[in-house]
Amino acid sequence: MINLDLIFPTPIWWIDLSIDVREMQRVCYEIASTTAGRSKTNRGGINYQSSDFHAEKIISDGNKADEFSNVLRHIKKLANEAFDSYKSFATDLTFANAWVNINNHGGYNEVHTHPGAIISGVLYIKIPTTGDPGNICFHRNAMEAYTIHSLGVAEDISTADVAHTRAKVTYEPTEGRLILFPAWIPHGVRENNTNEDRISVSFNFIPNRGKRDMRAIIMAHGEAHGQSDPPLPAKPESQ
Repeated sequence: MINLDLIFPTPIWWIDLSIDVREMQRVCYEIASTTAGRSKTNRGGINYQSSDFHAEKIISDGNKADEFSNVLRHIKKLANEAFDSYKSFATDLTFANAWVNINNHGGYNEVHTHPGAIISGVLYIKIPTTGDPGNICFHRNAMEAYTIHSLGVAEDISTADVAHTRAKVTYEPTEGRLILFPAWIPHGVRENNTNEDRISVSFNFIPNRGKRDMRAIIMAHGEAHGQSDPPLPAKPESQ
């Protein structure tokens, strides 16, 4: 059988968290009742998107009894674990911003990216129990998708669900599920076709450069490859 390598993969990370969704729902509704909404990518129907809040400050000010700060702290830890797969020597992640989304019937988010961020994500807080709440949808680069389809190697001649020719991939929302993705991937959220609220917290991470012990990282990299410190040069003999 001929070999197949799928090169240049796009990472999507997800995990189901054990969080107090009822408390998080209360927090999100409180934010919505006390903070003016805005219109960015959210469209249609009944929807709310909060102003940005400073997640790093919430983490630093929060205590162990504060579910919101604990959730943000856990998200940051997991985002850095995901980012470690890039094997960066000198960079870790810090929150740039975060915000609350509440979408009722007909609410959706246009396809967009998150310029300036490196990893973005969403945590689902409340999902309608019946009907179609609207999936998050990731899109292939538009020019690449156009080329693949124009060459006749995608849907126009094939009924197969083939990963390397897909133009888009969707993920179904689940309460407590965290999804992380590179901020440059075009994505949107489809319409909530129910009469219940879909609530999520979205966020961006930016690079935090130069905060790691570079010598420790370099030494650990060398040890992993069976290397050791190079010998020091011999001192010249005195004449």
